[in-house]
Amino acid sequence: MSDSGPSGASADPLDGRAAADADAGAAALAAIRAIADRMAELEPEAEADEPDAVHQLRTHVRRLRSLLAAFGPLFDPSATLALRRRFGEFGRELGTVRDIEVRIQVAERALDVAEEHDPHRDVVAVPEQAAAVRERLVDDEVEAHRLAHARFVERQRMPRATGRREALATFLDAPAFTPRASGPAREVLGELVEHEARRAVKRTKRLRGDGDVAALHEVRKAGRRLRYAAESVVDEPVARFGSAATRLAEAGEALHDVLGDHRDEMLFAEHVRRAGAHAAHAGAPSAAFEALAVAADRRADEHLADLDDAVAELRAATKAWRAR
Repeated sequence: MSDSGPSGASADPLDGRAAADADAGAAALAAIRAIADRMAELEPEAEADEPDAVHQLRTHVRRLRSLLAAFGPLFDPSATLALRRRFGEFGRELGTVRDIEVRIQVAERALDVAEEHDPHRDVVAVPEQAAAVRERLVDDEVEAHRLAHARFVERQRMPRATGRREALATFLDAPAFTPRASGPAREVLGELVEHEARRAVKRTKRLRGDGDVAALHEVRKAGRRLRYAAESVVDEPVARFGSAATRLAEAGEALHDVLGDHRDEMLFAEHVRRAGAHAAHAGAPSAAFEALAVAADRRADEHLADLDDAVAELRAATKAWRAR
């Protein structure tokens, strides 16, 4: 292992250049640094609870971890593993806040549909029922979000948060490259992106059509990692590939979105049923909760119906990438 750049190259980003003969290690490091810079901008915004800031920061944490995994063969594995663990913990802290935001958003959409567009004016639209549902699924969750965000801000002041930032800075300033990092960026990064595409396809082959939640979750994560790896070699500062990589990124994104929407609705249905049970126990109106849960189940099934098309496009995009 070496603490210097591959083939004597600087560990700094590409200084705005996209030389065709750049080392793979320098190119990968530039992509990772761009994410780190954006996270540094987003952290104070997330702490201030600015609109969508927690979501964007969590997304960039996932991007960072995805690139550390996808481009891991270019770096000392102990360094990338340690960073992935640190930022995995950070991602879970952000996820606690973000998951509440998603529940509120899904609940508000579900209530709007039930109250405004239901031609049968079912139990969800009855004022007493609607008020009980909104109190538990929206008002209570807004307060839960306030408390969760406050805890998140507290954690950002702890030594482990400082240690996390320092560990990333050290990785960027003094990366330990492997011999493979000395190879040409276009060739080596292309191989690593292909590995991610084949990995995602392999995960889809494990699907049995029975809605196995664990298998679907693995496919979703593989699609996300493929998306971020492919985008990193299309976008600046790397920008080594064109439409074939963009197609891979879009295929990964479609797979992730289909399964992400499915997962959101499934989790919402579970949450609604728990809230309904608590409402019934407290003597509050509860019939509307099950109606909302059933509607969420239906929407989840509708999202899953798009999975076959997403998988087919992933396989076609992977085949096109391998033939590039």
